[in-house]
Amino acid sequence: MILSAGFLYGLGAAIAFALADPGAAFLSRRMGALAATLLVAIAGLPLVALGSLVYHEPLATSLSATVLALLLGIAAAVTYVGLYYAFAVGPLSVVGPITALFGTATVLFAVLFLGERLTIAETVAVIIAATGSILAAIEIKGSGRIQIIGLGPMAALGAVVLGSAVTVMMQHPIRTEGWVPTVIAVRIGVAITACVALFAVSRFWPGMAGLDTPSNGARLPKRFVALIAAIGCFDAIAFSSFAIGLSAAPAWLVAIVAATSPIVLLVGGLVILHERLRPLQWVGVAFVFSSMAIIAFG
Repeated sequence: MILSAGFLYGLGAAIAFALADPGAAFLSRRMGALAATLLVAIAGLPLVALGSLVYHEPLATSLSATVLALLLGIAAAVTYVGLYYAFAVGPLSVVGPITALFGTATVLFAVLFLGERLTIAETVAVIIAATGSILAAIEIKGSGRIQIIGLGPMAALGAVVLGSAVTVMMQHPIRTEGWVPTVIAVRIGVAITACVALFAVSRFWPGMAGLDTPSNGARLPKRFVALIAAIGCFDAIAFSSFAIGLSAAPAWLVAIVAATSPIVLLVGGLVILHERLRPLQWVGVAFVFSSMAIIAFG
């Protein structure tokens, strides 16, 4: 079987997100979700701009398209902050699998608003992925009562639903204006929104989202700055690979393959942070990645 370009670009996005997300989790715990969002968005911009040389696309196009992408950037900023907040409060071994619901939600939006259609096997895979994501997010108490596990998973669920909507709305400007100007404008919108929110929250809620730097004003260590740059680059690569996939392939395909990235968060939560999965959550994780196998080889 020859894998489609959409599958490969989605897989590229998944790998890059998997490399970026553990570092983003560290930044969010150290600096707050707003600051992490701002720094990652800014750090990745130069790399996206280089795409204009490789793909021969402009950095910006029409005013209307730029404004639309900036508005999408506001929604994307809320998605990033929600996701990074989920990374910060954890548990990562639960938050990670829940983010796989991003693919399922995107499928729903793509079918409803873009008119995309799935085969029977693809539909089964999506249902399995959705079921697995839900199982990974809940626990059953001794009384039989079902409970969502903490604020982290709740924030992750909200982030993936909003992110799915943004993904579907990005497809049209990407195909008409090009992926480079669209991604640049969206990331600028993310940075502006995060910056404004950071100052607003820090002013009215001191300590909530301020940078966790030494009180004497010392500079951040060079290794810390390098980490921010690396996370920004990986995130930019993931965002760009995703956007290129959207330019030629169905949104549902790119999204559901890109949603395989949580496996690294799962491993990080289990191995590094010594978190534990309950039996029901193991079943959920198995469901999620079984669905990916069906998409790839079914």
